[in-house]
Amino acid sequence: MAGDAIDWDAVNEAIVTYHVSEVFLAVVGIVAILIVYMYLKDKESTKYKALVALGVVVGVIMVYLCVTAATSLTTGTTIIVAIAAFSLIIRPFRDVHFSLILSLLVMVVIYVLLGDLTGDWEIFATGWYRVGLAFLSGAIIYMITNFIQDVIQLFGKILNAWPLLLVLGIICIAESICVYFGYGSVYDMARDLLKGSGTLSSMSLIVNL
Repeated sequence: MAGDAIDWDAVNEAIVTYHVSEVFLAVVGIVAILIVYMYLKDKESTKYKALVALGVVVGVIMVYLCVTAATSLTTGTTIIVAIAAFSLIIRPFRDVHFSLILSLLVMVVIYVLLGDLTGDWEIFATGWYRVGLAFLSGAIIYMITNFIQDVIQLFGKILNAWPLLLVLGIICIAESICVYFGYGSVYDMARDLLKGSGTLSSMSLIVNL
């Protein structure tokens, strides 16, 4: 019924008004830290696997909240959210060969579709021509997607190294606190600090000269 439809505009406005994105970022940080804790304690345990699955869920939710509140978040916060969400979402899929699965799927689909060819193209609907075209299509898809997959998984494995994931979790919590209380993004604060240090060093060099 139309009267029971969810007013998504009102939901999105509430998310921005009540700083839900900033608060939930702390949840992302806590989940990341708990994943590191359970990984070091027992990475084969059910609790660890459950936390990894939870990480995927909170990562997806964080992306949605970030998109919803895009106009209210600074560039620094958006960068931190993107890195944190990517790290949690990709963690259980770091060793899954999506390119192979996709290429096999393409091969099957192409093989089936070639069976419907008629007329001048009918030669490709049977025998080794059909098998060869299906295999060639799958091989091309595999080469393209395998490169993309390797790049994504490389970054995923780097960011999911437990020391980096721990630091990322701490940064998420710090970012949440800073943004919520109006201090701005940790990223922007660090950038301004580095700029200030560079300026200070330059001034000191001039004085010494």
